[in-house]
Amino acid sequence: MRTEPLIRRALVSTAALLAVTALGAAIALPAQAAAALPAQAAAPAPATRAGSPAAADKAATLDAAKKLTTARIDGRLAMLKVSGVAIRNAARLTDAHQAALQKIIDADLAGLTELRAKVAAETTVEAVRADARSMVEDYRVYLLVRPQVHLTVAADVESAALARLREAHGKLAEAVAAAKAAGRDIGDAEAKLAHLKAELDAVDLAGVADTLLAVEPGPDAAAIRAKTGAARAAVRAARIHLRAALADAKAVRDILKP
Repeated sequence: MRTEPLIRRALVSTAALLAVTALGAAIALPAQAAAALPAQAAAPAPATRAGSPAAADKAATLDAAKKLTTARIDGRLAMLKVSGVAIRNAARLTDAHQAALQKIIDADLAGLTELRAKVAAETTVEAVRADARSMVEDYRVYLLVRPQVHLTVAADVESAALARLREAHGKLAEAVAAAKAAGRDIGDAEAKLAHLKAELDAVDLAGVADTLLAVEPGPDAAAIRAKTGAARAAVRAARIHLRAALADAKAVRDILKP
């Protein structure tokens, strides 16, 4: 019974799993407040004549606010474009999840591009401030979209690794049974097989990606953070169980070697 090719495939899948899920786990996702616009925006300026120093100062404040907000929008647009490339290159991402993520990214790219043009046309700092709030609360690119991409990819990679390890478990169980029937010393292979199965059964990724993809942006950053945190915890827990299962599979394979 040749089990090594199966274990080798499981190793490759798990290596990809660890790389992807480690990336998702490492990303800090701070809440994004409305743009920190210049201090003069805190209170309305008194009426001034065009060409006066006060009018020039007001114009400079508006220009600075627009530049800052535009730069923040550009950062989000760049992040969305990178995410689009990532999901198109994610080999284990399911078609349904890829389509769902692409829809989110396309909508946000269109919306933020339109918002960028709106900022450029604003005539008051107050309007720019409202645009900055919309940039954050209506899209949640960093707080929501980024973890949606990374954690959905990670969950699908882990699901693929789980399937590979279940296949490997079946083949290893057959090999252990055959070796035992032939009178070979199989040591604690049966115990390790049982532990391998228990670790695989402990992996719970059902609905994790779909639930995460259903989360909508909005003003309640804490609620969004709680939902992405739950998905991240599930992905991390699955990774721990899969690594333990892989170690068991390798141990059984080694026991069966001539």
